[in-house]
Amino acid sequence: MKKVRNIFFLLLISLVFVLSSCSTTNARVQEGMKKEALSYNEIQGEIVKADKYGNLETDISATVLMEEGYEYGDMLNISLNGSNYTAPIVSTYSDVDVGSFLIRIKEDQVYFAINYGNCLKKTGASEGSKIVLTMDDKGAYLLEYETRHLTRSENRVDYMSDEIFANFRTISAGDIESGKVYRSCNPALGDARAPYAEDLAQEKNIKTIINLADSEESYLENVETIDWYKDMYENNRVILLDMDVDYTSLEFGQKLAKGFIFMSENEAPYLIHCNEGKDRAGFAAVVLESLMNATLEEIQSDYMMSYANYYGVEKGTKQYDYIADTPYNMLVNIADGVDVSNENLSMIAEKYLLKIGLNSDQIMAIKNNIK
Repeated sequence: MKKVRNIFFLLLISLVFVLSSCSTTNARVQEGMKKEALSYNEIQGEIVKADKYGNLETDISATVLMEEGYEYGDMLNISLNGSNYTAPIVSTYSDVDVGSFLIRIKEDQVYFAINYGNCLKKTGASEGSKIVLTMDDKGAYLLEYETRHLTRSENRVDYMSDEIFANFRTISAGDIESGKVYRSCNPALGDARAPYAEDLAQEKNIKTIINLADSEESYLENVETIDWYKDMYENNRVILLDMDVDYTSLEFGQKLAKGFIFMSENEAPYLIHCNEGKDRAGFAAVVLESLMNATLEEIQSDYMMSYANYYGVEKGTKQYDYIADTPYNMLVNIADGVDVSNENLSMIAEKYLLKIGLNSDQIMAIKNNIK
């Protein structure tokens, strides 16, 4: 009887081993099929010509690229003139940051370019240079691409309030007293939102305006029909900074410093605005909130309100989580290698303000004016 039990036990072990082997083999087969399914043919072509900005037109058809499974938001490897580059497939230059490479699809043509850069000079390519495109990471840039293509309505009736439509709100994170600092879209832009932003600013008795977007020329194009804003400007209550959107650039910092110094020398309530009150104003808000002991959660919440107001981006979605990293990344960029945490945000902001041109007295004046 004992011998029979031993034989049965050995048979059972053998069966388990066979089933395990089959399972492992099946998993390997499935993994192999997955890898095969995720393989993409390389696309070969050559440079046809370069335009005056150095953007490289190829003889590769967008139709062929798409038929091979390549899509907007895919990250590609580009082999050209003996060097390798990485770039996403996009539809416009502004789909990537300034200075970044891109593979642009325009109609049925594929271009290799740099946003605000000369790809011809950077790569040393010429007419007839061979170019090879291969997949680097499928869909790796898709969330960023979709974020840059968010759409919104320009009709007031599609929004629940004037404040949401104008992206107008007080900044009250940390030690900033509610009603001392506001942010919004541009009241002097002349678009559908401007009159609402102007009315709200008057209602809040705004005393000082930091206009991050306009030059004197662009301001004068629209302000003749906006009496309140015009009066503010003529009474030296407005500073025009004409800033671009690259918050990492030296020029951006120098101009922002002028705006903050203007704040230090004038009284609250303040209105800080660019055109949408989202990007440039968003960065300015991140700096002020950090300076005034806000938490990362508070800063993130305020930053994301613009995306909720304009585009209905909801908390808990992949897109929300992706965009919500932006304020933290901004702080990492200006922190000069210091770890970013709630405990040192004020120090990071103060060091940044000193670096871009403010002095300690001006920083203290801002703090006193908004707390």
